[in-house]
Amino acid sequence: MRELWRYLLLSLGEVLAVVLVYGVIFHEHFLTVWQEEGAAWIFLAVILVALGNYLFFKRLSELVEDQPSRHVLLPKDDEYYQLSRLVNRLQSKQRILLRRYQQQNRDYLTLLQSLTSGVIVFDQRKETVLYNHVLASILNTTELKGQPFYQVFTAVELIAVTQKVYQTKEDQRLLWQKKVARDNEWFEVQVVYVPLSRHHYSVMCIFNDVTEIKQLEVKQREFMANASHELKTPLTAIQGFSETLLAGALDDKKSALYFVQIIFEQSQQLTELIEDISALARNKKTQELKLEQIKLKAFCEQILTSYLAQSKAKNLTLEVQIPDDFEINCDIKYLQHIVSNLIQNAIRYNVVDGKLKITATSSANEWCLVVYNTGQTLANADKERIYERFYRADKARSAEGSGLGLAIVKEAVEALSGQIVVTSPYKNGTKFTVILPLFLT
Repeated sequence: MRELWRYLLLSLGEVLAVVLVYGVIFHEHFLTVWQEEGAAWIFLAVILVALGNYLFFKRLSELVEDQPSRHVLLPKDDEYYQLSRLVNRLQSKQRILLRRYQQQNRDYLTLLQSLTSGVIVFDQRKETVLYNHVLASILNTTELKGQPFYQVFTAVELIAVTQKVYQTKEDQRLLWQKKVARDNEWFEVQVVYVPLSRHHYSVMCIFNDVTEIKQLEVKQREFMANASHELKTPLTAIQGFSETLLAGALDDKKSALYFVQIIFEQSQQLTELIEDISALARNKKTQELKLEQIKLKAFCEQILTSYLAQSKAKNLTLEVQIPDDFEINCDIKYLQHIVSNLIQNAIRYNVVDGKLKITATSSANEWCLVVYNTGQTLANADKERIYERFYRADKARSAEGSGLGLAIVKEAVEALSGQIVVTSPYKNGTKFTVILPLFLT
């Protein structure tokens, strides 16, 4: 209905303009015609012109809406034959260009949607013309087309940097921190001025997710701070007691022996810490696995001999319930890290007259190593954090160990494409289950 009124009003304006011009040129004749049947002629003219406008604009809209008309077919002896050939040739070229444009547009949209970065494009009127699903996910919305950038963005810094590009027509960068429920997300935002012609341009915003990098930076800072603290503790003790000995305590044999014993223990702790840090660094490196055939029972018993003194001090019962012929293919260095650290923790956090038990089973595609001890049980909050570097579930024993043992185990298990599960409490203790694939040689 609105379109009909538009054509009628347009036609009325055109007819009145013609009538006005005619009246100015043929003044006397115009008055005579107008008095006799002017209104009827004007009404008829408006209807005819409206019909002409409708047909004209319909044909024009077909061309604009990528719907070119069919070829003109005329006989060769027709006077417009050559003209029809030119028109047909022009239509063919138009269709080829249209197909190319549509293909390029589809390719462009496909490329845009396949990007891992969020992209949104605003036109010269500051309204959204294009965006991909990644951007919609970042902004937690579904429909953005036609909205101005100051409604699309809720963060003040994003609005400000986009407005600056519109004002200066210069590219801008921004590190944007998105607030979420638990952890924050970080995005490197590039706002790019895109000139399209002399008087037309667009503004494109590209969101690159750098959350992982920022989290890694935080972990690195925390690791350096914790490592510095852990290294400082034994070094301070060694330095303090050494100064005491040099100041004259060497003359008192009893005190000197006590101080030297402390220095020795602290140096052992320092050595253990450095070895654990080195083990973590080695596990982080991407390296090819060196698989060897290992008899698991003998392997575990050999590692246990290194901790006999600590186990005897607590009067622990040690059990290795693994068949003698139980063989696996594994990287011996990674397996050494796993077994030795689990045994060390099982002894350190065990109770006097407690028990340490090691078992193993296998299935078609994997094998399991279970280390159980009757020592300290873990709270649910601790279960989620025990693999963090320098985290200790038992704060009272913060002076024992480096706090890196389970972090090393976790790294080694992941390097072997396995998983580790802790069950606590389990039979008045804690059970660690390591599940590893059966590698074929």
